[in-house]
Amino acid sequence: MRSSPESPYYKLQKESWDAYISMQRKWNKPDILLVNGDCIEGKQRKQGGAELIINDRNVQADMAVDCIRGWKAKNILMTYGTKYHVGDEAEDFEYSIAQKVNAKIAGKLYFETEGMVIEARHKVSRSIIPHGRATPLLRDAMWNTLKAAEEEEPRADIIIRSHVHYHLWVATPKKIMFTTPALQLARGRFGSRECVGEVHWGAIRLKLHKGQVVGKDVKIWNLTANTPEVFKIK
Repeated sequence: MRSSPESPYYKLQKESWDAYISMQRKWNKPDILLVNGDCIEGKQRKQGGAELIINDRNVQADMAVDCIRGWKAKNILMTYGTKYHVGDEAEDFEYSIAQKVNAKIAGKLYFETEGMVIEARHKVSRSIIPHGRATPLLRDAMWNTLKAAEEEEPRADIIIRSHVHYHLWVATPKKIMFTTPALQLARGRFGSRECVGEVHWGAIRLKLHKGQVVGKDVKIWNLTANTPEVFKIK
């Protein structure tokens, strides 16, 4: 479902949807698909719903189900996103999405594959200065190390976060941490008027084998419709 061609968001939606389908075809049938929170936009109260195709969150959830099923993944794992997007009262719309796609879902998710323990959660703190962006990831890694030493949680080899809409990869000899690219564009009212910094639109694929990351494929799209217009004045 897209806006009409007359909508100012039509070109953005069409180009990003085509890019999403392209990634699905390229990386189809993964062993594990991690959907790391904020599957729907929600009511968009800060913008009065001005950018929504439809504000019924049940329909948004059905749209998310279709987007997830298109990957044809063998295993689907999910984390809960922020209450602003996926349920600001008692409900969690991502719960019903997980039920429909037969996914395991948690606020903070742990799973093991190929001898590596992975910890995933949607939200992480952000920094508006480029040289401060690694700090929240390193902080979460340190908390995991401390809690694992006290046997309060599993020791993670890989820590995955989202929420901040930029991709950052940080690695030490014993731990890998990264934030995922986003699938939300930067040209909306909130993004264009209030936010600073880069927005990385895309996805990331990892290949793991016997306790090692043997392949990393990061796809960041430079969507032409997302480029601000330059007004030429003679």
